[in-house]
Amino acid sequence: MTVRSSATGAVRPPVPTAVSTAYLDDPGSIVEHTAGSGLRITAVRRPSVPVVELRLAVPFGSGDSAHAATAEVLAAVLLGSTARGTRAELEAALGLLGGSLKTAVTPERLTVQGAIAADGLAPALELLAAVLADPHRPEDEVLTHRTLLGHRLRAYRAQPAVLAREAMLEHCFPGHPLAREVPAPDAVAAVGDAHVEALHTRALVPSGSRLLLVGDLDPAAAVAAAEQAMLAWNGPGTAAPMPELPHPAAGVAVVSRPGSRQVQVCLLAPAPGADDPEHPAMRLANLVLGASFSSRLTERLRERDGLTYIVRSRVADHPGRGLLAVDFDTRPNQLGAALAAVRQEFDAFANDAPPSEEEIAAARSYTVGSMVILSATQNGTANLLNALPPATGLGDWLPEQLQRIARTTDDQVRAAARELAAANFSGIVLTAPSRVEEAAREVRAAGFLPSA
Repeated sequence: MTVRSSATGAVRPPVPTAVSTAYLDDPGSIVEHTAGSGLRITAVRRPSVPVVELRLAVPFGSGDSAHAATAEVLAAVLLGSTARGTRAELEAALGLLGGSLKTAVTPERLTVQGAIAADGLAPALELLAAVLADPHRPEDEVLTHRTLLGHRLRAYRAQPAVLAREAMLEHCFPGHPLAREVPAPDAVAAVGDAHVEALHTRALVPSGSRLLLVGDLDPAAAVAAAEQAMLAWNGPGTAAPMPELPHPAAGVAVVSRPGSRQVQVCLLAPAPGADDPEHPAMRLANLVLGASFSSRLTERLRERDGLTYIVRSRVADHPGRGLLAVDFDTRPNQLGAALAAVRQEFDAFANDAPPSEEEIAAARSYTVGSMVILSATQNGTANLLNALPPATGLGDWLPEQLQRIARTTDDQVRAAARELAAANFSGIVLTAPSRVEEAAREVRAAGFLPSA
């Protein structure tokens, strides 16, 4: 067992004085250990309330075209009936231990998360281990939850923003698992209990996975108890990460959507990954560009020109590559003006009007302050650390990240901004069929590269 304490040292600029930072220097507040099964167990002491936040992250990548649909059904029935008891009995048992759990799945990972009363952690983990160790689910339960999932997916996939993101991913990463982020209802309807059992047996394994516990606990004792409680969960092989993302396909494609009244625009540019030394600079540049209410894109598109209600910009980390995404919607007769405005803001940001000293200082203070505030809570700490890849060492991650952001210079942020010229963006414009040709002309007129 390895005990790792957080790094010490002053953070510049200083974090808000209303937030205690004593935990950053508390030796032994984080313990990491890899169990014999290959499960990485991390416990973080945050004793504010007698609760433990639990996050189990299992890499869940696959190139199989049917994987996304089967994974969604597996996530829906995972915390259900097993040889140990029914779904209702499991929920009741967890409730008596002061907690609840839920599941989610993406092309990258399957996650089990929830909160448990601190004195009920060990028996709750034993219940979780029993569920993970049993791949069989009753056929009628699979059918019921598959049907419910199909209804939810139909409603979800009717949302314009969801369709736009799907079209963007299909255009930028054709054939990649990320492009199958949301499975089609018909694919889900074809999933049977045998498919779910086979995927559970093959892919839901401890080796390569991470169990993260954050809360009112003794880290070393919690890790030892977790290892013992999770003994029932074992299996051959190692959890598979999602394949690395290629460089996004070039150009902005115009995609037809029958019945569309608004136009959805999704643009994507490569960005440094979380482990890249340039990552903090890109995060700060992103805040100035579009990730805050005072950002340049918001000021231009919403406040000044009235071309959209909201424009969003965000940096996401994926295996092998980071991505910076910008999305907004607008009226069909305003698309040309909106694209031209975005193009002007991108190129000004990258060239003759880079982030100012004041903008960078505000972004830096916001980023450091928000991370410290989040990490002062049990749920916030769990969510921050759980977002990292399961193989990431967490012991010194938070103080190191704060120091990396504080050390990032204005010149580094401006260098990151130079990577966000309009020519580096791919993406899609989602519009009504009658508007496709006109939208393609407006893409060209705005100076974006049309797709081949």
